Amino acid sequence: MVWPTEFDKKLDEYDAMDLPGQQLPAAQARSPLDHVLNLDVSSPAACQRLTGIIATMGKSTKDIDVMEKMMSAGMNIALLNLCFGTKEEHVETIKTLRQAAKNYSIKMGKVYPLAIAARLPGRKIRTGSIADSYGETVELIAGEVVRLTTDETYKDRCSTYTVYVDFMHFAEQMSKGNYVLLDNETIQLKVEMISSTTLTCKIERGGLLGSYKDVFVPNVTFEMPNYTENDKMYIEMAVRNQLDILVASFVNSANAITELRHLMGDKGKKIAIVANIQTIEGFRNFDDILSISNGIMVTRQELGSDITPKKLIIAQKNMIARANKANIPVCVSAHLLSSMRYNETPLRSELCDITNCILDGADALVLSAETAVGRYPVATVSCMATICKEAEACLWTKQIFEDFIDTTPLPCDQTTGTALAAVMAAQRSLAAAIVVVTSSGNSAQVVAKYRPRCPIIAVTRYAAIARQLHLWRGIIPLVYEAEPAIDWHQDLESRVNFCIKWAMEQGFIRIGDPIVLVAGWRQGSGFTNTMRIIYATADMAN
Repeated sequence: MVWPTEFDKKLDEYDAMDLPGQQLPAAQARSPLDHVLNLDVSSPAACQRLTGIIATMGKSTKDIDVMEKMMSAGMNIALLNLCFGTKEEHVETIKTLRQAAKNYSIKMGKVYPLAIAARLPGRKIRTGSIADSYGETVELIAGEVVRLTTDETYKDRCSTYTVYVDFMHFAEQMSKGNYVLLDNETIQLKVEMISSTTLTCKIERGGLLGSYKDVFVPNVTFEMPNYTENDKMYIEMAVRNQLDILVASFVNSANAITELRHLMGDKGKKIAIVANIQTIEGFRNFDDILSISNGIMVTRQELGSDITPKKLIIAQKNMIARANKANIPVCVSAHLLSSMRYNETPLRSELCDITNCILDGADALVLSAETAVGRYPVATVSCMATICKEAEACLWTKQIFEDFIDTTPLPCDQTTGTALAAVMAAQRSLAAAIVVVTSSGNSAQVVAKYRPRCPIIAVTRYAAIARQLHLWRGIIPLVYEAEPAIDWHQDLESRVNFCIKWAMEQGFIRIGDPIVLVAGWRQGSGFTNTMRIIYATADMAN
């Protein structure tokens, strides 16, 4: 979830009876057919977006002004893809992002909790560099033969005849008849002969191959370390710079997450670990991975190759549902707005794909090359934000809420019981927002599980907690910086008024709107047991 942006409309632009984004006849439907039949194409979208946007940094986003504009357009989490660039470049990007967030905070008048994530290279296998004599690319022609070699003498002189692969045990773990996919499946090779360091392959689908392109072998799990020395260097960098989120690539088992926690040590224990599911092995072990991860990323590029494209949609829906049930945030990556890498207008099919990801239950969506090296990074984020709001209005939240109630174990704890009551109260009162006063962020996360239609404003004193809350759908994290009052109830009232005043300034709460308040009976984490409905007053705006 993101803060209000300059592109969002304000509630006071609508008549008092208008409730943008609610689609009330559809929301209160009694059957799936009735829900769809009552969707109104003329109904305006909500003022606030609920789905998070993760944008990958790259050469298109190096300028601090572009970073600020991306935050203004709706970027929640800035992602560094450590497969590209040097360690020094990434450290510089982290510094620039933090300065951009500081500048944007001054502009907004409040601390903007931009989260910074890094994606480890992991088990990613890549080709070498194209020889200078060939230029930037070589053409591999269908029907001809090419050799894939681990001989390092070819590392910087790949050609139409020989392509270097950077995994030294590649040839010995392959079999005749295996398929090798290069550069996001652009090129397909079939293995015909194998020697100690070299595979002789027939080119079944040709194309232009550039330097350092990805290599993927469907249905083959390579015996290789979970984390290379290069990964360990970047893990140390993430811990030293205290990033908010670390994405572990090619996670095939829970052991990979356990090992990463060990490598991060005590100094990295507050960094959230997101497991990137990219293979059929990771899908098979999904529940074990889910049980010890802080989040899940579903990368459809490699997963679609491994599980076959025609089964990808089933895998996506199944994993998102399991993550939703466990209340672990899940994001979807790859091919969301690929056309906007070169064009300012997206394809209609991409908009439908984004909508389906949201209807499936994704908490956040990941923009990759579209922002990292695309021509229109700010416009891409803005486009994503707009379609998210339209898609969220189509969610049948009444049924989602009932489904999650049915799967909630009995007896539930006091935080879960309070969250259930809050979401039900918000549904029935048509609340403009749910305000959650939280220390650890846990209460807001539990409320988010039950998918209210309105935003959840989570107010906390801890900026690190606020930044990580961007992973959960529907949560607007807000940092409260004032000194604690001696009296707990007075401190609670000050924080609630702080939230409501800010929300009224941003235009998504009006005087008279109902607000559901979730808080604890005493100070500290683990005491959430109170839900009440209050109404925004003119005094709160002052």
